[in-house]
Order: sequence, then C-alpha cells, then structure tokens
Amino acid sequence: MKNHLFISAGLLWSLFSMSVHAAGSRGDLLRLGSPDKNIEVCVEEDGGRLLYSVKRGKVDVLQKSPLGITVDGHDLGKGASLVAEPEIEKIQEKYPIFGNHAEASGRGVEAVLPMQASGVRFGLVVRVYNDGVAIRYILPEGAKHIGNERTAWALPQRVKKVAWAEYEPGYEGYVHVTALEAMPDKGYVGGPLTVDLGNCYVTLTEADCESFPDMAFTRSGNTFQAGFPASEKGWDIRRLPDESEKILAGRYKGKDVSPWRCVIIAGDLTALVNSDMLTNLCPSPEEGRDFSWVQPGRCLWQWWSVGAPRYEEQKEWFDAAAKLTWEYYLIDDGWRNWRKDGKDQWELLEEVIAYGRSVGVKSIVWVNSNEMRTAGPRRAYLEKIKAVGASGIKIDFIPAATAEIMQWYMGAMQDCAELGLLLNFHGSVKPTGLSRTYPNDVTREAVRGNEWHILRYGRVLPQSHYVALPFTRLMAGAADVTPVTLNPREIETGGYTWTHEFAQSIVFLSPITHFSDHYSYYLESPFLDLLKAVPTVWDETRVLSCTEMGEVVAYARRKGNDWWVGVMNGDKEREIEIPLDFLKKSMDAVLLHDDDKILASVAREDRKVSKKETLKVHLRAGGGFVGWFH
Repeated sequence: MKNHLFISAGLLWSLFSMSVHAAGSRGDLLRLGSPDKNIEVCVEEDGGRLLYSVKRGKVDVLQKSPLGITVDGHDLGKGASLVAEPEIEKIQEKYPIFGNHAEASGRGVEAVLPMQASGVRFGLVVRVYNDGVAIRYILPEGAKHIGNERTAWALPQRVKKVAWAEYEPGYEGYVHVTALEAMPDKGYVGGPLTVDLGNCYVTLTEADCESFPDMAFTRSGNTFQAGFPASEKGWDIRRLPDESEKILAGRYKGKDVSPWRCVIIAGDLTALVNSDMLTNLCPSPEEGRDFSWVQPGRCLWQWWSVGAPRYEEQKEWFDAAAKLTWEYYLIDDGWRNWRKDGKDQWELLEEVIAYGRSVGVKSIVWVNSNEMRTAGPRRAYLEKIKAVGASGIKIDFIPAATAEIMQWYMGAMQDCAELGLLLNFHGSVKPTGLSRTYPNDVTREAVRGNEWHILRYGRVLPQSHYVALPFTRLMAGAADVTPVTLNPREIETGGYTWTHEFAQSIVFLSPITHFSDHYSYYLESPFLDLLKAVPTVWDETRVLSCTEMGEVVAYARRKGNDWWVGVMNGDKEREIEIPLDFLKKSMDAVLLHDDDKILASVAREDRKVSKKETLKVHLRAGGGFVGWFH
C-alpha cells in the first residue's frame, strides 16, 4: 500500500509519530493539502522518475509533471527516494506591501523531503498555499555545477488559451494571448505564463531567484519545461568573491537551493492578480532594516518626449512636476555630458537635485550598468549618487541574467537598501517577488512598454499587446511601463485614445510610476485634476467581469475611500457594462469616455453616481475608459 501524508488547516498532525513513507519504497512520497483544503499536490516516483501533480478540488490543474535537477553530473530526478520523514511547517504571515493591496498574507504548509538519488543526498521543498503550489530543490552538500533542470508543468487537455511573451533577455518581447497550439513549440517563451483552464486560471513562473540564471519556458504539446537561455550549457554554484557576505545568494535554512518553481491557481482573475504567492515565497527584510523612507509616487521624465535631458531646462521640469503635485523627477541618460562654467557633470547634477528639493520634488538618476559591473565600483558609484542628494537610481543596460548577473542584482539591491536609495532596474530581468525583501526595489522595466512605442524610432505597439500585459509580465510584479502618452502624433501611430493611455496608469502597477510624455500635455489636459490625484499603489483591486485576457482589461482599484476604474480595450470595438456595486454609497464621479471622432480628446462627465448603477461604455479599438469616484 502507498503511504500518504496529508496536512490541512487546523490539522497539523503529530508529525514525528507518523510513518510518512518507508525509505526506498515506491509510489506516492507526499500528498499535501492547502489550509482551505482546496488544493492538493502529490509527489511520487513513477517509472524511475520523480513527478508531481496538482489538483484543485477534484480537478487536475497539473498532470504528472517531471521534477529533477542535474548536479555535478547526477540526475536527481531519476531513481529518487525518501531517506527520512518529511519535516512539516505551517505558514501564516502578514506584512505590508506596495501593490494591488496594502497588506500581503500567506497561509500555507511546507514539507521538506530528505531524498537521495544515485547515492547523492538532496532535498525537495514543497509548499501549498490557498492560491497555489511551489517547489524548490535543496542542492547536495558541496555541489559545484548545475547541468540542467527538468522541472516541468504538464497542463490538462482543457486549456482554452494562454497569455505568453516572446522571449527576449530584457523581457521586451511582444506578449500574446492565443490558443495553446498557436504558441511556438521550438525555442523559448518568456514568463510568467497565464493559462485559462475554463474552471480556473493558472500562472506559471518562478520566485526568489537569487543565484540561478533567469528561467524561461520551452513547450512540447501541453507541457512547459524550465529553461535557462543565458546559461544553456549549465553554470557553476559559487558566491562571487567580491560581493558582500550580506547579499542573498540562494540559500534556504542554511542550504544551497534553487529558486521556487511556481503555479499560482485562482478561480477568477481578481484572485489571480491579487495573489501574494511570489512575495510570500521570498525572505522577510533583513532584521532591523528600516524601509520607512521608501515612498511611492508619480514621476516626471524628459527622455521619452525630447531626448537627453538638457541642463538649462531642468528647473522647468522640476517646476512642472511641482505643479502636477508629483513626487519625483527622473534625470535620465544625458546628464553625464553636462559641463558649464567650469563645473563638471556631478557638480551640475548636485545643483539641479538641490533645486528640485527646494520645490518639493525628489530626484532619481540614470546610470549605465557598465559603470558598476563589480561590487567595488558599484558601491562607490551609488555612494556618489547618494552624496549629491538623489533619492534613487535607475540602472540600465544590464547583461543577460546568468547566475553571476543575478548575484550582481542582489548586490545592487543590498547596497541601495543600506544607502537609502530607491531602485529601478531597466533593460533588466523580470522580478521574482524579492520586493518583499527589498522594498526599495520599487519598480523595474523588463517590459515592452511605452518607452518602446516611440515615433522617432518608428516603433509601434499593437493594441493587443497592452491587454495581454496584465496577465504576463505584470504577474511577476511591478512594471515600469511608462504610461500615459498624450502627444497626438505619438498615439495616432497605434490608434490609441487618451482614455486608453490614462487607464494604463491605473491598470499597470508601478509604485513609482514614470509618466512618459512632456509636461505640457499633462498641465494642459482636460483631466489635470485626475492626473494630480491618481495613486500609484492601492488598498484593494478588483478585475471587472467584462475583462477578457487579450481582448479588454478593466480594473477597479481603491485607495482610501476613493475608487478608480481603468479600462483598456484591444483591437476590436465593443460595448461593456460596469456595475458600480463595489461602491459603498453614492459618490461624486468623473467619467472619461472615448471621443468618438478624435483620439486626443475625451468626453468628460462630472456627476453623482449610485452604487446600484451600471455604466454602459462604448470602447473604440485601442480605446478606454477612466472613472474616479470620490
């Protein structure tokens, strides 16, 4: 007979008196249930391979899927067996975040399975939350080299569609929502992937990647396999010699580990986008480290609209940010060339930052990562940035995410935490939940956003792209999409409306939101009052029922007592309905509709609305809707 271990909420059994599984025997090694008893993972050995499967209720979410990792030539997924009883731990935690809601929570159960394969001892760590399953490997003692990883996700046959990204090392590929069969079956696709299974949604990704290369996916039929485009021939396990011992380097409970391989599971899109699973899988901040100085806000930015920032114009931009009541201004690439009256770029930079402070606007400064590729120069440069009064750093053009570069990311996050600098990685790898550990890692690019859609380079993003992003890249964490382009010539190339552009700032989460366009368009807009008021982090988020991945996206978000609705439409004209039942009472509202004739215009309504009301909204292709209820 097979021996099972099942843990459910309120029923943590007397763990050490139970016989979980006899060492060396075959069959099920573990059955582990979520606290709400709705999700179950089974780990087993079948046909000589280590496998896992996942159910939601009685329905398969993942069919039998391979596990395993090759370490120093040993395939640890082949002929694996338990050598001792699993160690079980209940997980229940809450902590503040800057995100789709203000407080994250996690309820789950973790099992650590001591195992061996080919005479090599290793471990398998399995967690089951109410919203998904995650698995990671504890590497053998003294492990030196990873050859590959066999972890896979075998989907059931009922896949309706998949949201996925074309792979690109900086995550600036196009995103799509298609049938599974329409996805590439050769080469890599980028994650996260979100799958509509009909009765639930599933997102596949990774968490807590500190010292492994970035993970992408390859597809074979209904199965996705972990892959590592930056390190296809494997990589060595080593801490970079010049990095501080303080940086995280892929250890858990004192052991070298892989990142978590994750499947987020939700019955609807609201539950999916509100999942805290990725941050729950990452460490708490360093004990005693104060991050109260990390403050979200809106950021004005010069490069997209006019090119390199000019020293002579900086006061105008700071003054405009102050008029908008925005908290930050980004001094982007080009400041390194400033020279005036015998002063070098650093002296001039310090002057303009001081002026910004005098009008109540904080500064973030751009740097190319090639000026700080190793620990010593990185720390020295960041100390210099701090000394001239900047509040944060934008680090751009980062190499492909090998194991060594991932450790470099961790070093930059640690340095900035110690120095009190906000951090925005551009030309970067996707996040994996470590904003919990380092809240100063406040946003990052790793997205094909409005910075890519730009007339002077002849680049245009298709309308279907934006309505797939919330279920691909945004599932990994905050994304610096640089929203809200209002220049009529720029939006005309893609057929986007002003309402679509403004809705981006509501739908796309970025605790510091860098607005793309020239300040004149904002200060002269018919919705200046909304631009002054729109938050960048939220207390509550709901995905409205009219949302369909790849077609139309509608979010209702609450900050304090105010509600904001942002709707972005794809490439087909449509009518939608928005019930206002999320309101607790009648409220004053500003409603911004598409202008039927002009892209760079809005039809604005200012009126009272009732919570019993249902708004009927007509959307142009590439159009949108914005509502502010206050």
